Amino acid sequence: MLSAATVAVLLLATGLRLGHLSSWSLNNDEIVEASWSSMSFSDMMKEVRRDAVHPPADYLVQFIVGRIGPEWVRRLPSVIAGVGTVAAVMLLGRFWLSTSAGLAAGLLMAVAPTHVWYSQEVRPYALGLFWICASLVALEIDAISQRRVWAGAWCGLVFLAGSTLYFAGMIAAAAGIFRIFIDRHDRLRWLWRRLPLIVLIWTILYAPWLTVVRHVATSPSPGPSEKLGKWWWMSRLQSLGVGNEIVIEPIDLGSWTFWFCVAIGTIISARFRLLRVAAFMFIVGTAMEIALLQIHPYYSSVRYLLPSWPAAFVLGGAAIAFLSRYRLARPIAVAALVLYVGYAAIKLPEYYRGQRSDWLSIATYVHNRVKPGDRVIATNNWVIRNFGYYWSRLPAVEKVSFSRYWQLDEDLVGPAWIVTGQCSPRDAVKPAGVMKRFPVTELAEVRYLRPGQRLSMREEFCPE
Repeated sequence: MLSAATVAVLLLATGLRLGHLSSWSLNNDEIVEASWSSMSFSDMMKEVRRDAVHPPADYLVQFIVGRIGPEWVRRLPSVIAGVGTVAAVMLLGRFWLSTSAGLAAGLLMAVAPTHVWYSQEVRPYALGLFWICASLVALEIDAISQRRVWAGAWCGLVFLAGSTLYFAGMIAAAAGIFRIFIDRHDRLRWLWRRLPLIVLIWTILYAPWLTVVRHVATSPSPGPSEKLGKWWWMSRLQSLGVGNEIVIEPIDLGSWTFWFCVAIGTIISARFRLLRVAAFMFIVGTAMEIALLQIHPYYSSVRYLLPSWPAAFVLGGAAIAFLSRYRLARPIAVAALVLYVGYAAIKLPEYYRGQRSDWLSIATYVHNRVKPGDRVIATNNWVIRNFGYYWSRLPAVEKVSFSRYWQLDEDLVGPAWIVTGQCSPRDAVKPAGVMKRFPVTELAEVRYLRPGQRLSMREEFCPE
């Protein structure tokens, strides 16, 4: 049976991930996923294969969920996956050290602002983390019960991880194989002997997507590799501690406390055999992620380090549980837990109030002011994707046209509403008066060209 403490942690995790769920509109990447998953199945898969950034599993989930309720319902799969990951981390802490380690690990992850954030996004990250942790739980249950159905569950969950995030599949497979290696002569001997067959099965199941993986690996990188300097490390340590990606800030005491516990957990893993799986997953997994990003760089973001990150909570929880065993060290354990939770309690309200893009507000602002015969002009692809997504979902206004800047083959004559975003508008657009600025939303502006006023189309309004 679940203890009262376990239930309390899960309720806390659920409440934080449901909080303000419908308070903000979708952002750019969420809009892409929502747009594609609203297409027919074949068209959606064509876009996912063309984009090749993520495997299709989360898009398949959104293909179903997006058709059964309002927009915020799209976030529920991430909420469920986020809470499920907290539960799985608690189980791993219990399996690998003790019940108290599991509770501490679950509490740390339940209040982690970055995990709350990704547990509220229409993106594949929360689901990918869940498959990783669930696969390791299945492996532990197999080791305990010796029932082969759990070995099959582990194989399937690793495949699902790789079908959701590339790095999630890599981390799930590597951590699982390391766990089997530890017990290769004992409880997991059966799986160790069949690893070549399991890898073959994974390859066969993944074969339809291997051409996409090869395309990703051989395509030019969108930018140079990042310099792993002090700022790079500090921003990651803060974001994966008690910070988030919305606000870039120096690493604070709450994050230092978290990483102190992770370091202690890593040290004591030399003493506790199964805890070495968490140390391997975090240290080796993070090294693999960084190495691949150096070899084949992508846009700078903390989220690419997420797949190995749940192991840090297991290590941190293990450190708190270990220190609690000793009377002299118990105050340190309590202080560490209180500091982390306290800083998270400060950061979470900031996250909920955070500066977010809100293209729905911009679309509503224009929609409430247009009159029959007006034109609405989007000035670049960013505006088309974000503003256009919400504009198309508002009631149509009679005789109001929505055009892309590059579709205009002659000078623009008012009345027209011009929407810019993620750029500094050039002089060509400045004769149109600024009606309202939305600086939080990618520096977006709404301008109005009065009736009869003319703008030359010989210069781009708002380059990418």
